[in-house]
Amino acid sequence: MTSTDTRYPGDERRPGSNVDQATTAMRAADLDAPTTALPIQRPRARNVPPPPPPAPPATGIFRWLSPVLALAAVALLPVAAATTDLSALDGWGLAKVLSPVGWVALTCAVGACVAELRSPRPRIPMLGTATAVLILCSVGMPSVVEPVARFSTAWLLAGFTDAIAHDGIAPEGIDARFWWPAFFAQWAFFRDAGGATQLDSVLRWFPPVVVGVWTIGIYALARSMLGGSRAPWAAAWLFVGLNWVEQDYFSPQATGIVLMLTVLTFALGPLATRRTDAAGVPGWPFPHPEARRLPLLRRWLVSAMTPPNRPSLPPRQLLLIYFCAALCILAVIPEHQLTPFAIIGQLVVLAIVGRIRGRGLVLVAIVGLAVFFVISARLFWITQLGLLLGSGGGDALETGVADRLLGDTGQVAVKYLRIIVPGLTWALAIGGAWVYWRRKRDLVPIALAVVPMAFALQGYGGEVFLRIVLYGLPVLTILGADGLRALVRRKRSMEIVLAVGMVLLFPLLVLIRGGNDAYQVVYPQEVALARQVIHETPPGQEIVPLSNVGPYGVEGIDTHSMGSVVDGCAELANDPVRCIEAEAPDVLISFTSVEKQGVVLNGKKPGWSLEVIQQLVASGRYVLTYQDGFDAVLKKTVPDPVEPAPGG
Repeated sequence: MTSTDTRYPGDERRPGSNVDQATTAMRAADLDAPTTALPIQRPRARNVPPPPPPAPPATGIFRWLSPVLALAAVALLPVAAATTDLSALDGWGLAKVLSPVGWVALTCAVGACVAELRSPRPRIPMLGTATAVLILCSVGMPSVVEPVARFSTAWLLAGFTDAIAHDGIAPEGIDARFWWPAFFAQWAFFRDAGGATQLDSVLRWFPPVVVGVWTIGIYALARSMLGGSRAPWAAAWLFVGLNWVEQDYFSPQATGIVLMLTVLTFALGPLATRRTDAAGVPGWPFPHPEARRLPLLRRWLVSAMTPPNRPSLPPRQLLLIYFCAALCILAVIPEHQLTPFAIIGQLVVLAIVGRIRGRGLVLVAIVGLAVFFVISARLFWITQLGLLLGSGGGDALETGVADRLLGDTGQVAVKYLRIIVPGLTWALAIGGAWVYWRRKRDLVPIALAVVPMAFALQGYGGEVFLRIVLYGLPVLTILGADGLRALVRRKRSMEIVLAVGMVLLFPLLVLIRGGNDAYQVVYPQEVALARQVIHETPPGQEIVPLSNVGPYGVEGIDTHSMGSVVDGCAELANDPVRCIEAEAPDVLISFTSVEKQGVVLNGKKPGWSLEVIQQLVASGRYVLTYQDGFDAVLKKTVPDPVEPAPGG
């Protein structure tokens, strides 16, 4: 077979191909160039079956495992309460005396969360229910197994509420916390509106309820920062497991955190924005993929001068969000001393880096705080100017850390854990911040967690480091969850390791949170005794506890004096003989918690409080009017003249 010229008319106009030129050259040489051209092979049509539809996820055991574990956890709680012996409390706190049934209930609660999260189709209602059960079995375990609310401070703040409910105004000259009366006035209104005369049940169940509200805020923040359907729940559980600070009792601080999380959720959610360059490419590290990297100073300058983009929400929704955020900021100013400063610091950081479209919120916060400072709390800040300006971090470090490492072996071990856990939390958060930076080129979240560290410069007392940990914990746990998610994506087998870690974390939480329960637990008969003593003592007389633990301040804040300032006698138990002689209270009251505090925290020998009572009775200055174990009431044999009640 020979090739023939198969050009069509008009082919002369186009240049010949290499094959045509080679054929012409062979013909000129009088050569026959055989070809082996093959016909075009068209692919045969194959009867390929369509791909099968994706098989539905095999739920199987996951459908009922999580609900069964959650129900089992709740069902075991009454048994745990009935089998826990609170009389055996010592320096190790609640963890040592908690019934094994309580530990089983906590394990079931953790299992319910893990089982639902690992299911092919996690159900949001079930995840929310499992989270509530987890909070009840961990944070709420003291509320379950103890008959009434613990913490003497919670009972004292209930007494503040009682005083405002009786008088209608905050009494003056009694306690500095009355300069921020919004929380007490709020609950006084609730009490009167509900027709109640006391808040005992509210005090008992306040911690698990308010932590549940906090967790909702953490979940909303995590949805904005991390996205996804599983990581926000992991962040919420991590927050609950690392929240050992115990600022969730009946207090203005607890409500302040609710308002702070609300403002942060708005700021990092619907009001969040990012700076964009002129080409519309988000972020400043690279204007576009092929561009040469600019110098760092110039990138910062361009980023600072570039206006942030606008949120995509309609103007009406934005206006409503602005109004709600401003309302939360204004509400927290008369609520708590430090929380407004934490909110302002975080909003300022977001405004400087251009991550919030609503810098007017910063102005609202500053103006509102200044107005409250000048009009309402002016007299307090004038006398406490050192608290506002700060007295240096050395004293705060000594008061907040070194001075607290006291007590028996259990107390010291628990307090060292309270130092180690925040360190591990920060280490996990720094790893998560690196992951977050690699994914979003954003270091703003870690800056938000650093802002509360400015409180270390204040002379707020030993609790300042508790505030620092608490204010930074929401962002730290979210970053930590991002780091753990990256770890699981890299190696799926780490899911089992993290599940085991969660099983170990929550018992550790019970140990740390309940470490002081030996002298923080309160019994119903002690509450009844305190109320009876207050009602039987004439108004104006002084009722002083032997130590500042127990429900001594549940009532009578506005009618009876709670003691004066004696040098070296912040508590009478520090030096009982000298301090009681210098204070000379009309009524002296002591509880079992006073005895336990002296033994496990201050190294006193068992029975020391009874010896003090015997010495006072033997001196003839006091007479014993009531005693049941370590609960006792002594009255002065010759009471001082009755003076008008403070503020009356």
